[in-house]
Order: sequence, then C-alpha cells, then structure tokens
Amino acid sequence: MVRLNWFQRFYWERLAKPASDRELFRHLISTPIASVLEIGIGAGDRMRRIAKLVRLPNESNQLRYIGVDSFESAVDGRVHLTLRQTHQLALQLGFKATLMPGEISSTIPRVASKIGACDLVIVDGGIDPVNVVSGPIGPWVRHITHSSSTIFGCAEPGGTLRRVSLSGMASKSAA
Repeated sequence: MVRLNWFQRFYWERLAKPASDRELFRHLISTPIASVLEIGIGAGDRMRRIAKLVRLPNESNQLRYIGVDSFESAVDGRVHLTLRQTHQLALQLGFKATLMPGEISSTIPRVASKIGACDLVIVDGGIDPVNVVSGPIGPWVRHITHSSSTIFGCAEPGGTLRRVSLSGMASKSAA
C-alpha cells in the first residue's frame, strides 16, 4: 500500500507477471479502493499483488478483503491455501479479512446478504465477461456491487482477467 515511482508503475502496467492480470494491475494503481471481493483465491499470489498495488481512499486506513474459495476442499487440481493459511496471509498483509469457504453458487448469496457491495470484485473462473447475468454470480451482481464498483473476471480459473461491463445490467436482469 505504498506510492509507486514511475519505474515501478511502468513495470506493473507493462511487464509484471502474470500478464493475464495486467488490466487489474492498471486499475489498482489508478483507482483508490476500500474493499475487495476475490472469488477464487487459489495460492494467494493475487492477494499479495493486491497488497503491493492498492491505493486506499483518504477516509480508509485498512483494506476490507472478502475472500471466497474452496480452500482445502478444492478438487480442481490447482494449488489452494488452507483457510488458516489464507487468514494468516491476510493478517500479514494488513487486510481486514472475511473469508468464506465453499463453492461460488452457495457462497455468493451469503456474501451478498452479510457483506454487501464492494469497490472491486475479482472472479477467477465462473463468470462470462460478455454476459454477466449468466453463471453462478449473475443474479447477485447487483447485491455485491454499487454504482462505482468494478468487476474483473474470466470464464475459466487462471484465465486472463477482463474488465466486465455493467452497462445494461438492470435491463438484462429485469428480463
């Protein structure tokens, strides 16, 4: 949560790995955020990068981080932190963390009702960037976002994160 010099900014925007997250890096550098909902934490690498790049609004002194993952019960073949390891990492990074174990379809309704809207939502697999209302989080997007929220997501876990357009969301969900 430090201010970047021009070289560091250039590195994160143009050279940083994984290249699939660079659009997210640019957003974190340019936009102050107070809360993040990350769906699909995996090994926690993105969480570490968020801590390096996030800019807090003036009225916030700590990032509110909400993490949804299968943790140790994941069966997708990828490396996942345990719930305890994730909580320890969040504390080390200085986040005010709320972690919710479970599958996306069963956990998002709990997030929507207990946590509410977040400034930034990251969905690592399980969202169609073109048609937001399809998939497991579609019915809940209006509950986990507010008018100035940004969503980054990809259809497959580990894919390239794309900014998801929320324009026309009300008309699509009302149909």
